[in-house]
Amino acid sequence: MPAAAPPAPPRTRFVVIAAPRTGSNWLCTLLDSHPEILCHHEIFNPEGIHYALSHRDGRLDFGGVAARDRDPLAVLGRVWRETAGHPIVGFKHGLGQSRAVFDAVLADREAKKVVIRRAGRVRTYLSERIAQRTGEWESYPGTELREAPVRVEVDARRLREHAARNRAFYRSTAEALAASGQTALEVLYERLGTAAERERVQRFLGVTKVVELREATRKQNPGALRELIANFDELAAELRGTELFAELAAETADGPGAEAPAAAGRAHAEAAG
Repeated sequence: MPAAAPPAPPRTRFVVIAAPRTGSNWLCTLLDSHPEILCHHEIFNPEGIHYALSHRDGRLDFGGVAARDRDPLAVLGRVWRETAGHPIVGFKHGLGQSRAVFDAVLADREAKKVVIRRAGRVRTYLSERIAQRTGEWESYPGTELREAPVRVEVDARRLREHAARNRAFYRSTAEALAASGQTALEVLYERLGTAAERERVQRFLGVTKVVELREATRKQNPGALRELIANFDELAAELRGTELFAELAAETADGPGAEAPAAAGRAHAEAAG
């Protein structure tokens, strides 16, 4: 009896590159809702292997964390090979995850790069602090919602350091890609809710048909910054005169959850430069 033919390789391979709490889970679940796309989450997260939302039932198994960490590039090869019949396959890789894998995908000119960032630096830091406090990094329909918002204190120095760390991560990524003549698709969290941005990502990945992507995540901290930051007034006083203060002031003026377009444009340009 002849051996079974190996599975066909994906037509397109891609990686979503992101700092924490920048909308990457949202983007991954949106992409995974497309019938042509298999989009895993953080396969190389130090704490676990996070498969695509559509494949968390055991159909795909890349092994355990210890085996993955012993040979991460072997697991990367399996991610590309085990397509579950999808012509477009990708995963999310985040700041602080396997350097060997990150270097490999950056050097891989055949793999498309989607870089997602969030212009609201205060929101990004606040979301990470709340997730660290609660242990809740994802929220999907059917999971229990918190009854009351979580309030945390924000240290101005640590906020500045966090913004600088993310800026350096995106800058070094852009420089590495530019040095090898590659171009990434830049996606902004604040625009991901629009049909135009979602179509742009689909076309970049080469789908044969653009479809309406399905929502599968819920925003975890929709309240106003003043409601979520326990020391809001003290933080505002310490940040006065900076762009981070402008983010606080813009949201106060525009309403809960708003991240002003002007601030978004400034941060996007700063991170790209």
